[in-house]
Amino acid sequence: MSIVRLANGADMSIKLGLDEVKAALSADSTDFVELPGEDGPVLVRPSAVIAVIEDAKRGTAGFRISASAAAG
Repeated sequence: MSIVRLANGADMSIKLGLDEVKAALSADSTDFVELPGEDGPVLVRPSAVIAVIEDAKRGTAGFRISASAAAG
């Protein structure tokens, strides 16, 4: 299992391992790639993927964004 983070902030659970997802997304194409999602196949444009994290144990992957309160 892998979690794919898209540029729009959405996360998708994919029924492939990390290496398999990376191989599928590395195709030299601007077309959509079909990946096996939890609820059926999903179409993803490789340029829209900003992160792929392996999720060996369901629910263990996560994304965090931190911002300083005193920025500036």
